Amino acid sequence: MKLYLVLSDTHGNLYAVKKIIARFPQINGVIHLGDYYKDAHNIKSHYSDLDVIMVPGNCDFVYDIPSDKILEVEGKRILLTHGHSYNVKSGIERLERKAIKENIDLVLFGHTHCPFQEYRSNITFVNPGSIGYPRGFPNPTYGLLEISKNGFETRILEV
Repeated sequence: MKLYLVLSDTHGNLYAVKKIIARFPQINGVIHLGDYYKDAHNIKSHYSDLDVIMVPGNCDFVYDIPSDKILEVEGKRILLTHGHSYNVKSGIERLERKAIKENIDLVLFGHTHCPFQEYRSNITFVNPGSIGYPRGFPNPTYGLLEISKNGFETRILEV
């Protein structure tokens, strides 16, 4: 079993990140979905025992790093993306087409700053919201992803 903290749109709020990591000492890693990519690097340098997996967002000025990443964990295919390339603020249809084409089980994305979970086309879509600048929810939010050979469970929690 693997347990990941899922973050997006941290926008420099490392205080909240440290608070969340302290709350879950059993996590195996952190998945950062962009905005700010440099926050993910900071997490990686301060928590060397954690597997930190990251993709850049629209506020991250990195050009040599792919904006999407596919992970395979416990037999599940997981697409990581910030979401701006798929225009997720207008819906997840483009992201859904990409996930179907790539035979994805779970899509993790950010960009909207709004927490979101939906199951469609046999795919789970999760946006953990934002701990930097939340929208559409009164408090900052983040996600937890638990993956085992039997499947996965996602949760969105408040800071």
